[in-house]
Amino acid sequence: MTLQYNTTLMASSEDSENRAPELNRRRLLAGLAASGVAATAGCFGGDQEEADPDDARDEEQVETTDIVEGGRLNFALPVGSIGQYDQAQSGSAADAVAFNTVYDGLRVTTPQGESLNWMANSFEVTDAQDVSASAADASNNDYTDYMAEYEITGVTEGIATFDLGENNLVISRHPDDVSAVGNGDLTEGDMMRLLTREEAGAAVDGGTYGTKIEASVHEGITFNNGEELTSENIVRSYDRFVGGTLEGQQFDSFLHARSTGDYSVEMYSLEPDATASVSIIPFTIFPSEHIDVEPGELDPRGGGPTPVGTGPYEVEEFEEGNQLLLTRTDNYWLEDVGLENKEWWNGSEDFPAGPVIDEINIRFQSNQGQRTAALKDGSVDVAYGLSPADQTTFQQSDQFSDYRVSAADATGYNFMQIPIEGDGPLSNQGVRQAIQSVIPRKQIVDTVEDGWASPARLPFPVPSAGPAIEGDYEEVAQNADWAYPVEPQTDEVNSLVNDSGVETPLSVTIDTNSGNASRQQKNQLITGEMNETDVFEDCEVNLPADLTTWFRQTLIQESATADYMDRNATAMLGLTAGFDPDSYARGIHHPDSYNGCCNFFHPPGTFEFTDSIDEARFGLDAITDVSARQEAYQDVWPEISEAVGNTIIDYSLNVAVAGPPIQGYNAYPDPRALLTYSLYAPYGSDGEGLIAFIDREGESGSGDGN
Repeated sequence: MTLQYNTTLMASSEDSENRAPELNRRRLLAGLAASGVAATAGCFGGDQEEADPDDARDEEQVETTDIVEGGRLNFALPVGSIGQYDQAQSGSAADAVAFNTVYDGLRVTTPQGESLNWMANSFEVTDAQDVSASAADASNNDYTDYMAEYEITGVTEGIATFDLGENNLVISRHPDDVSAVGNGDLTEGDMMRLLTREEAGAAVDGGTYGTKIEASVHEGITFNNGEELTSENIVRSYDRFVGGTLEGQQFDSFLHARSTGDYSVEMYSLEPDATASVSIIPFTIFPSEHIDVEPGELDPRGGGPTPVGTGPYEVEEFEEGNQLLLTRTDNYWLEDVGLENKEWWNGSEDFPAGPVIDEINIRFQSNQGQRTAALKDGSVDVAYGLSPADQTTFQQSDQFSDYRVSAADATGYNFMQIPIEGDGPLSNQGVRQAIQSVIPRKQIVDTVEDGWASPARLPFPVPSAGPAIEGDYEEVAQNADWAYPVEPQTDEVNSLVNDSGVETPLSVTIDTNSGNASRQQKNQLITGEMNETDVFEDCEVNLPADLTTWFRQTLIQESATADYMDRNATAMLGLTAGFDPDSYARGIHHPDSYNGCCNFFHPPGTFEFTDSIDEARFGLDAITDVSARQEAYQDVWPEISEAVGNTIIDYSLNVAVAGPPIQGYNAYPDPRALLTYSLYAPYGSDGEGLIAFIDREGESGSGDGN
């Protein structure tokens, strides 16, 4: 399965639970009295050594001669049950953890963000054209000649709807007709000009498309029902996403896909797009017998079919709310293709051509304490989404010295968005820069996350650094004058505000969602630090509502910018994004995201650098040359940091704990790969290979570990 290119609001910073993290008592006593954050003891009680995330980041590479084949891995999933078996319908990361073992994708991504061929034998962006699908200007929409007329079946909030038939959807609308619907000149029963999937092929035939990708898959890859994977499976798999939960993500940049041979395909984006190699390939590839199954019905719990893919595991049995048993397939395609035929392979000849663990027994344990207890008593072998204090205990306590805590720099982050447009103090750049400089990022990470996160130093995380900058991330973070400070710069804060000409002292409110204790505590640290300066006073944290209510009723409303400026208020939220740097620039700054996720306060015209953001993603040079993309971003990041419409607080770590029998288990930046990359990644460690196995000290390989 391909990891989707998307940006998603985080309800909490670890998993679906709104946890109240157990804060390090010594750090709290040393640094939190002024901010009023309550201190609590660790789950196991008592003081202990500090966490060592750097040690946890080190990947464990086992010797092939030590590998033990077989066994059952008991894996704790932090939910009460699978939400959707049908991966054309599921947006759940927890669902993907399980079913990514069933569905392999065309490509894989290393922890450093590099995409490599997996089932794909070849994959190349072969063309990019300066083509536009503008919805605002007909003279700037290159697809109007290919559009057909469709009857409007309804109009909702100025948007026309249609009955397009099976597997069809709108790709582009004629700008003149969009305006006509908006002002009421076109309504239900009238005809509107559209480019749908039906007309997209003609546009490609006419040479109109943004990006062209040519790819092929290895011959002989079979689904676990025995069907051979061909190009038709790839092309028709798009059909399953029409009308489903993931339709918007799958077709956001997509124009057309076609078979050019038994094992070769061409895929096209609507406009030139540097993210096309991730965003337009099918997220999941299905066997022929499942192509026509309606979204959501590929679920054995309701009498539907059982998911079948080309991955190394198959669904063996399930018990709702209790467990899901996956078994290793007998005909994994990589055994026939051979690692030696993958261009990135640098490992030894005796490295296995597939995972060696026979069974994965997924246990549903939504309660954080339950997962910790199960790790302690050995009833589960691997768990993630533990409290920071428990992660530290498993790493540092002598009692758990045989346990492995593995961490990977991840793509989740907390950020503060600050309104700019208006007449209040926050419209002053110096005031916003002062807020950015007062944030105690390191203290936030050390205290609230017990070290299990990274204080933000750049406007993008480590995994997205490849296309984002030239040079080493650490070096840029240490030397760039636009990098975020991780310690409060009190003198600079006082000077910035005093020089701004605004009346002092200033009182600022930070809004965040209720039900998220860790985010509230982080904000208390920020406001506490602000109140210690000469220029801020009575700064406070406000909890307007739970995340969904706050988002829908306040943040995405047109009045949000003025309301927050009038209140002298900012908003702190959490997001999960992908490996591409565009997520961090566009998602929270660009007018494309305005009144949606997640640009709430910055209407069109707020920033001068939005064209540079576009150039870094849609520019023809950026698509074909990563160095050109890096150069485009060189102008973006300093301007983002200096404007301070947003400032990032911290980046998450994905942390998993493996019990004593598990050898070679490594975490990954995206939690959806904690049973794929973490168990078998021959492309890991620079192509030398990473693999996990079970060694229960002489126990039967078929034992369940209990």
